[in-house]
Amino acid sequence: MIIDGHAHACGELYNINGILTYLSNNQIDKVVLCPGEPNSTKNRKVPMVSEIINNANIGYGFNKVIQLVTTISGVAKYIDSQNEIIACMANDYPDKIIQAYWVNPLEENCVQKLENSYLIHNFNIIKLHQCWNNFDVLQNTVENIIQWSLDRNIPIFIHLLSKEQCIKFTKLTNKYPNVIFIIGHMIGFNEIVENCKNENIYFDISAPFLIPFKTLEKAIKIIGSNRLILGSDTPYGKNNIQININRIRNLKIDVDQQENILGNNLMKIIYKI
Repeated sequence: MIIDGHAHACGELYNINGILTYLSNNQIDKVVLCPGEPNSTKNRKVPMVSEIINNANIGYGFNKVIQLVTTISGVAKYIDSQNEIIACMANDYPDKIIQAYWVNPLEENCVQKLENSYLIHNFNIIKLHQCWNNFDVLQNTVENIIQWSLDRNIPIFIHLLSKEQCIKFTKLTNKYPNVIFIIGHMIGFNEIVENCKNENIYFDISAPFLIPFKTLEKAIKIIGSNRLILGSDTPYGKNNIQININRIRNLKIDVDQQENILGNNLMKIIYKI
C-alpha cells in the first residue's frame, strides 16, 4: 500500500481524471487531497534547495515566501469551495481519495463549520495552515478544534509557520497526548522532538526540495520509521512523489520499515488498521 499523504487539488491534480492518472502513473493506491490554488492547472517548478542547503530549517524560509504570495493572491478565501470540491471527489472515489478538510481557526464559527461538513462528508483528516491563515497555535479556537478532533478520533495535519510557533506547538500538544498530529514538511522537527512528550506526533516528509536526505536519516535514528509519512506536496515541485519514494527505498532500513513510511503508518492513523 502506497499513499501520497500530502497533495493539493490543483495543477495535475486539478480534476478527477488528473488524479486517477497521477495515481496510475506513479503506482500509488491513494492520495490525501487538500485545497490548493482555485482553478489552477499549473504545476509549479521549485528548485531542489535541499541538495544545496543541508539544513532542517529550510522550511522556515520557504514559509515567508508562501505567506507573502498567499496574502497577495488572496487564495485563502477559496478554501471553503475547495473543501467542497474535494469532498465530492472523495465521495465518488473513496478508495482513491482521502479528504483533508482545511479549517481556518481565525473564523469564530470554525468548529461549527467542521461539524456541519463532517456530518455530510465524513472526512478523514483536519488540516491547519499558518502560512495561509495567520493564527497562533495557542489561541482558543485551535484548542476547540483539537478537542473536536479528539472526540471523533480524527488526526490533525498542521503546517507550522516559525520556530516560535513550533515551540508553542509542543506546549500545546503535551496537553493532548491522545490527539494524533501530522507535521507538514517536517517543519520544526528538531524543536518538536526535543520538547514534545506526545508520541502521537508524525512527520510528513514532503516536499523533497524542503528536506535534505540527511534529515530523513536523522529522523530514522531518533523516532524510527513508525512516525514518518510519505507525502509529495504535488503540484508544488517536479516528480516529488517519485523522488520521495526513491529516498525511502534508499534509507538503510528493512522492507517492513519502508512500507510503514510508504503507507502503513497512514492506514493505521486513518483507518485504525
